[in-house]
Amino acid sequence: MALDAVTLIENLASGIFTAGLDLLFSWSEMIGFFGLIALLTRQRSSRSPLSPGKFAIGLFSCAALVSLPSIINASGAQLGFGATSFDAIAYVQPATYGVAAGAANAVLSLVRLAGVGFVYAALDMFRRSELEGHTALSSSESIRAATVKLFAGTGMVFSPQLIDAALATLGLSF
Repeated sequence: MALDAVTLIENLASGIFTAGLDLLFSWSEMIGFFGLIALLTRQRSSRSPLSPGKFAIGLFSCAALVSLPSIINASGAQLGFGATSFDAIAYVQPATYGVAAGAANAVLSLVRLAGVGFVYAALDMFRRSELEGHTALSSSESIRAATVKLFAGTGMVFSPQLIDAALATLGLSF
């Protein structure tokens, strides 16, 4: 009975992970593309065009949304984690943890999916932070929250490398 429940958890997590990544990457590309069209239209037809800084932030944010996997890999490389292939995680070894290894890997894969969602939300917050109607205070608060989400999402995407680094720092080995 326990083996069947673990297999169910693994299959459910695998399906959610695959469909979720496809959805997030496709949605990110679409929002980035339409956001770029809206930004260029607003810049051209507005009575008072955006300042160069706001336009550059909007342009960068839309380009980052279109290339979300590359941005995640670049932020991971900046933190020293390298690049990821966005496959399901196989961190916990079945030889060591037995049947529970599959469930643990499934949970880590779902954490990676949540991390991709955090990075998407952060880039979207960067894009929306410079919209009209935002005061300087609300814009800076949005940028601060987006930066925190970006670092948290990157840590979640690279959770196996982060776990290894934490264990090495603490001097533990499992």
